[in-house]
Amino acid sequence: MSSSLRLAVFGATGRTGREVVAQALARGHEVAAFVRDPAKLADQQDPSDARLHVVEGDVRDAEAVARAVEGADAVVSCLAPVPSDGPVQTQGTENIVAAMRRHGVERVVSETGAGVASPADPPPSLGARLMRGVMRLVAGKVLADGEGHAEALRRSGLDYAVVRAPRLTTGPRTGHVRHGTDLALGPGESISRADVAAFMLDEAEGGAYHRAEPFVTGA
Repeated sequence: MSSSLRLAVFGATGRTGREVVAQALARGHEVAAFVRDPAKLADQQDPSDARLHVVEGDVRDAEAVARAVEGADAVVSCLAPVPSDGPVQTQGTENIVAAMRRHGVERVVSETGAGVASPADPPPSLGARLMRGVMRLVAGKVLADGEGHAEALRRSGLDYAVVRAPRLTTGPRTGHVRHGTDLALGPGESISRADVAAFMLDEAEGGAYHRAEPFVTGA
């Protein structure tokens, strides 16, 4: 990919999404930020920045999603499950996939939780199985939505990376990130949203993970 990209960013006003937008602009990229409420983005970014294009819509609206994806070099999705709204992460991802096929966009990087399993994962330890069982009890809808969105990307045929992160924290970018598809995460693992955003942008710019689902955590 070229050094300067046009990125379609979904979940752009969320806590990770706003980091993605800010860091992407700082890297010299052009950003199509998909938001439900443009006022929230105006509070975070300079609306006069000519490289920032705001696309208003609901991620469950396929045509609105397609408007954001048109002309993009890559997509970065920071959509988060919202249990009260149904499987919005899965539905939104399905619309993103359809829009990427429609407009010939290949690369997509998507964020989800570390509890989301991949068919490529090694057999989980007893502790990991117990932890996932607890998650299904306390946050079953959230986990199911994350898994549904990952499955939509696996079926897509696109060049995807599903970035699986543990507990997210608010803080500056450290630049110290451990990552890998076979990385074993302990119960106390965490990573800053700024570091997740930087990792996702590295992947959008080319990256090391293609049709893969790496874990990330703070070093």
